[in-house]
Amino acid sequence: MKNTIPFSAKALSICVVSIMLSACGEGDDSTSSLVPPTVNLPVETPPVKPPVTSIPATPLEPSTPVKPPITSIPATPLEPSTPVKPPITSIPATPIGPNTPIKPPATSIPATPLEPSTPIKPPVTSIPATPIGPSTPVKPPVTSIPATPLEPSTPIKYPEPKKDIADFYLLGFFDHDGRAGEIRAIRPDLVGDFQAMIQFGQNHTVDPQGNEAKNMPRLTAEKEALLLVTPTLEMGDINKLAAEIYKDGVLLRTVNLADPTQIPDTDQTNTDQRARVAYSKRAWSTKLNWDEVQGGLKIRIVDDQNRSGELSEDNIDFAAPGELVLTNIRLGMLTDAPQSWGHYMLRDPERAGSDYFQTIPAAQMTVASYDDMKLERVMVANGTIYDSISDSNDAGVYAGDMRENTAKSTFGVGINLANWGVTSASMQSQEQPQLTQNVNAHHARGKYKNGEYNHGLSGGNGMLTLIDSQGNEFSHEIGHHYGLSHYPGEQNGDFFWAEHHANSGWGYNGVRNKMRSNLDWPRQVEGDGLTGKPLFLATYGYGRDAMSGGSQSGAYSNYTHYTGYSTKIKIQPAFDKAVFDADSPTGYKKWNAELRKMEVIQPKVWKESKNVWYNSANGNYLKPRLQGVPVFTILGGYDPVAQKGIIYPEARGNWGNVFELPTPNNSLESASCWLSVTYSNNTINDIALAPNRMNGNANKFHINLAIAEDPKKVDLYCKKVNEAQVQLSTIDIRQYSEAINLRLPLVKNRAIRH
Repeated sequence: MKNTIPFSAKALSICVVSIMLSACGEGDDSTSSLVPPTVNLPVETPPVKPPVTSIPATPLEPSTPVKPPITSIPATPLEPSTPVKPPITSIPATPIGPNTPIKPPATSIPATPLEPSTPIKPPVTSIPATPIGPSTPVKPPVTSIPATPLEPSTPIKYPEPKKDIADFYLLGFFDHDGRAGEIRAIRPDLVGDFQAMIQFGQNHTVDPQGNEAKNMPRLTAEKEALLLVTPTLEMGDINKLAAEIYKDGVLLRTVNLADPTQIPDTDQTNTDQRARVAYSKRAWSTKLNWDEVQGGLKIRIVDDQNRSGELSEDNIDFAAPGELVLTNIRLGMLTDAPQSWGHYMLRDPERAGSDYFQTIPAAQMTVASYDDMKLERVMVANGTIYDSISDSNDAGVYAGDMRENTAKSTFGVGINLANWGVTSASMQSQEQPQLTQNVNAHHARGKYKNGEYNHGLSGGNGMLTLIDSQGNEFSHEIGHHYGLSHYPGEQNGDFFWAEHHANSGWGYNGVRNKMRSNLDWPRQVEGDGLTGKPLFLATYGYGRDAMSGGSQSGAYSNYTHYTGYSTKIKIQPAFDKAVFDADSPTGYKKWNAELRKMEVIQPKVWKESKNVWYNSANGNYLKPRLQGVPVFTILGGYDPVAQKGIIYPEARGNWGNVFELPTPNNSLESASCWLSVTYSNNTINDIALAPNRMNGNANKFHINLAIAEDPKKVDLYCKKVNEAQVQLSTIDIRQYSEAINLRLPLVKNRAIRH
């Protein structure tokens, strides 16, 4: 049994492959030796000015035996008549007679000759020295670094640095702005005598407010975030910052911010001579917990001078804490199911799910999986049942009747409908309500008259038909599901919004505590960045959106970084949907933007649909009796007129919703179709299906049965008006020697739970 992974922070169109697009949707879719310096001995003996150094030195008087300085390099005084004994060191030393000038050692570290009565002008060095009295030979300290005498009477104090200094050669990305890369002005976001710019890092780095005007998404509620604080220049040199975190006016905690040199590392991968890049060389940072990132959040920043500035709760905008449920299956239609290392979501659902989760504005993601399936018989929408080969002779990656009717409609749409309590629908139609953000990804292969083909490179409408569930193919095809077309924002050949730029947002990977750049690290810069394709400081090109031929160039992700534009216009709105909630009396909750919190809702079905049979007496969606449990999903097709049908072998999955489903009307005067489920205790449960053809010859059915309740057999029946019932198909549910893998990676509030 494969794995099901939920991920939470508290989440069709045919593609044409090209050089630019990884996948398309179907719809709109030096080292040098040191030379000893030439030293001119002074004629007079002026006081020596101390060297500029970070290691303190202690001046001595001329006639006093040397007292070693308090330093990490020890010094040892000698008796007056003792000749100099060479130090135990890798740098040779020459003994000094009372009136003999010092001969420099043969070494790559220069030595300066001394005369007994002449004070020495010290070389510019970072190592302090201890002055020596004229008549006292000194035993050199045991050290590999030469010492330089200082003037006897000048005390010097060298303070230790209070914070690290950023590498001069490191570039700060967000410290620059615009297409020309000018220095970015620091926006004042706080109220008080301390002023700074505030940002939050999640799937994108965003501002507290005003993101929509910049074509950027909002901060996602109930998902951990990186707090970034950039003091304005007027604040001067700052040695310490702390953040006080409040919820509804109550102080939750106080945390010290990491200085700018400690900002999380980037995902940079290039090893050429180009400069390294950090997100910022000016921003202080800390991580906010998921349960701090919600309505009522207030942040107060305090520095080491007790100046403070406040970001109030009214000045932080939030978006819905959306949830994504992704189910995955490998399906063989009249042949074996495809196998590939690229089936990342099935091969390693925990890692794959947490990886993709970092790219979207969702607070929770569940990655569920089914066992591989091979169908020996297949039913398509015209009512034909194949038992060896499909009649299609034009099948391919994008084509084939089993691709459309079985992989996509029956399995892709059907698994989703089963999780909303909908039992049947037209097989010819792929209509689904998208009540919650549920997506099915399937790797399907079919046997056709013109050969066997893997289907893939397609996505939209709650289903993904994939070759691989990693790389830009996955990011691109699920982008179509969110409603994105190709090159979003492109206008008359200007690709500024379709690709990344200075203000399209980096990302923050909370699992790895790394920054995700929007630069294309390996690509060498060419051109001048015209036609809407700017360059970063003439050094790096920007990455492309998943819908614009994007790819993953960073070190920590197998998925593409969406632009802020794409996320704002389609992806974030797609997560403003109902979510399953077992604590809700209706089974569902939804974000209230005005109250900035989740609240109970009662979703209504669309009674006018001609393609989906909701069978709701009161117009409400049913409440799941069991949520997110291991299930057998029963799928198949039937023709109520021709009275033929098929039940596929049970699909065993590790996540699904189970409902109390309506029973059929089996009176003589009524037409009726139903599934009859027999349990190990001989209990029988009849479940109503659409009694008539809905659109096309064949309908599809889809229900979830709880594995824990031990169902044993399923029968499919139909009856016409005033006629007896006819059994169309039957299956015995298999006995499994291997228990189902219950590992369900749930990324909720960023933590992965099993």
